[in-house]
Amino acid sequence: MVKFFYFIVFLIFFSCSAYYRFDEAFDKKDFLRAYSILESIKSKNNVNYMKREYRIVLKLSLEGDRDFIQKLSNLVERDSSTNMLIYRNFGLAYLFFLNSKTKNEYSNTLLFFNSITSVPIEFKEYFYKMKGITEYKIGDYSNAIENLKLSYHKYSSPDTLYFIGISYLNQKKYKDAKEFFVKIINTTLDEFFNALAYFQIGEIYYEEGKYKEALDYYLKAQETYSDIPNFAFKTSKCLSKLGYSSLSEKFLKIAMRIDKNYATAWFYLNIN
Repeated sequence: MVKFFYFIVFLIFFSCSAYYRFDEAFDKKDFLRAYSILESIKSKNNVNYMKREYRIVLKLSLEGDRDFIQKLSNLVERDSSTNMLIYRNFGLAYLFFLNSKTKNEYSNTLLFFNSITSVPIEFKEYFYKMKGITEYKIGDYSNAIENLKLSYHKYSSPDTLYFIGISYLNQKKYKDAKEFFVKIINTTLDEFFNALAYFQIGEIYYEEGKYKEALDYYLKAQETYSDIPNFAFKTSKCLSKLGYSSLSEKFLKIAMRIDKNYATAWFYLNIN
């Protein structure tokens, strides 16, 4: 009986110690170590364990880890408890968001987002961002901007800034759109998003009929990130507007060299 008592005390002490080490690793953003510590705990059927399991699986899923996205899918499928509903609903919203491809699917995803009344504080920035992008995808640009700004105020990231800018651009609010694309260029070293920002500023100038300015930004986009055929294609259109036909054709060929199936470039080459 005494040995059994000591064994129980040991288990309780080990679990508490493991939870402390998990929390420490989690706070330091050493998420894989935190997950490893959690996995070592034997007693898993309790609120302390389940809450931490949701937190770590969600964090690693939100970073795009495919294995943990599958773990999240398994977790929400097997969990039917009301204790973890706040985490389960957020996990389901994320999975619906990931699996949305068509406008109709995004509309259904938005219905689910709107049904959620409470979100874990540590995941609110992601919730607002995903909801904002979902609204952008169905063309609800005003609400998209509102939710994306809520996310941006909690944590600034280039993708949030980009979707705010592109939402303004779709509303033809060029000054506001440009402000957010410039913020990307000034605040991130991410070449992909910098290139997108340059390109969209070029699009603004193109829509305004300022083809020389547009050309400068299309070229900056290509210099920064050269693997997107549309950058070369719009450079070609700009050069054509400015009267440089032979150069225009060269950039159409560049677009096709990046993607041999780039139908728009083929079309323009074949009719000119």
